[in-house]
Amino acid sequence: MSNLRVRLKSFLGTQSSPTSVDENENYWKLVGKTGEVLDSEVGADKVLVQFDDNLDDFGLENHNAIKNSLMINKSDLQFLTD
Repeated sequence: MSNLRVRLKSFLGTQSSPTSVDENENYWKLVGKTGEVLDSEVGADKVLVQFDDNLDDFGLENHNAIKNSLMINKSDLQFLTD
């Protein structure tokens, strides 16, 4: 499943953030952004996506070893074709 291009269509199943979310955890800012699947967990519903955009520019926490990457639910992604 790696090397697939994706667009974030939602985060945690919704397109807008709850009002009580901290700005550094407001990953809904990335809805509509694109990236590439780097890895998937075997048997899991999440994949590691490296976004084309710099997450620091959005003020978002970014804890993964690979810069600009987040574990994302597959159901929140639109898989793009060439």
